[in-house]
Amino acid sequence: MPWGGAPKCPACEKTVYPMDQAIAADRKAFHLRCIKCQTFGCSNDLTARSLRRYDGYIICDKCHDNIVHNKVYGPPEGQESLEQRRRREEEERLARERAEKSRKERRCIECDKKTFPDDSEELAPGLFFHKVCMKCKECKRAPDDETPLMMAPRETDDVFGPPLLDPYCKFCYAKLFKMSALAIQEIVTI
Repeated sequence: MPWGGAPKCPACEKTVYPMDQAIAADRKAFHLRCIKCQTFGCSNDLTARSLRRYDGYIICDKCHDNIVHNKVYGPPEGQESLEQRRRREEEERLARERAEKSRKERRCIECDKKTFPDDSEELAPGLFFHKVCMKCKECKRAPDDETPLMMAPRETDDVFGPPLLDPYCKFCYAKLFKMSALAIQEIVTI
């Protein structure tokens, strides 16, 4: 401020006359219209440090950060989007329909071809597999005398949904359900 002159408003850099001045928190003189943030809905008081200019408006630091910083839209990282959820639910619905169809028509769960009593086995009620199609879901190991197949639910979290069962060898079953392979051998042998 020159000697004997009026101070300049830090926001608009025009002269502030005593009738039109407001003193901010940092003891600088502002015009009455310049001391508030001009963003719609924001009424933060401005100081010489906290004021920013954007498209001819005088705004506060918080509004400036909201405008300038990159925004990430959609689900947070690690969560599925609405489109992914719909796709997953559609795949689950189709899998249930295929399983129901294979139960009714006595079809192999793996290859979806018709099974006959001499070339297939029923691993669970209504679930038929060709003898060549019977493999562990995880390691693709075929059953033999030492590694029988066991049926386990596909989704352990969905207790109330229809049971979708998959075949597992006793080792993969033990890993999946955190059990001892020796205890499993005592439970079920196919």
